[in-house]
Amino acid sequence: MAELAVFCEDRGHEVFTRALVSRLANDLEIEVAITAVSASRGKGMALSQLRGWQRSFERGLMVGKPDVLIVVIDGNCVSSQTKRREVEALILQEVFPAFVIGCPDPHVERWCFADPDAFQRVVGVNVRPDPGKCERGAYKRMLRDALREAEQPILTDEMEIAPEILREIDLYRAGITQPSLGSFIQDLQAALKAVPSTRRSR
Repeated sequence: MAELAVFCEDRGHEVFTRALVSRLANDLEIEVAITAVSASRGKGMALSQLRGWQRSFERGLMVGKPDVLIVVIDGNCVSSQTKRREVEALILQEVFPAFVIGCPDPHVERWCFADPDAFQRVVGVNVRPDPGKCERGAYKRMLRDALREAEQPILTDEMEIAPEILREIDLYRAGITQPSLGSFIQDLQAALKAVPSTRRSR
């Protein structure tokens, strides 16, 4: 079983990442165990905990290093590539050579709209035109409004619908529509395939 450790901003990022990794692992017939080391209290806390967690492994204070480290941080109003470089600079690559960074451009909720047909099948309404904004909360409101229009219940937050969308999504189409998602998908696929077969066989 491949062991994956995830650092992300909040529960919405965790829900999306878990669902995407599970979809990719299933497609590749790889069994995975996903541990969310940090998935609350925002970007600053996630990155702070990432630094401390890595140092613990570096100093030999922790054992059981995961096969792949995954970090998901919103690009916000910075390009996905720029944000990715910022995060990559924090990773101790001599300790964690296998890592994947996801940087939604600008926010993770936008990735839910990457395949409009899948969104329509799952939610029951068409995707509204993309506002193309980096305004904080714009895509969260867009997702919430779509769920309310479709009279879909929201039990915790808007991103709880993500696993259903990801089961239906055309990954290739989604990656073309949202290049930041496409890069994340490709990097995850490569990382999963690179896990030694003795660790990932069913």
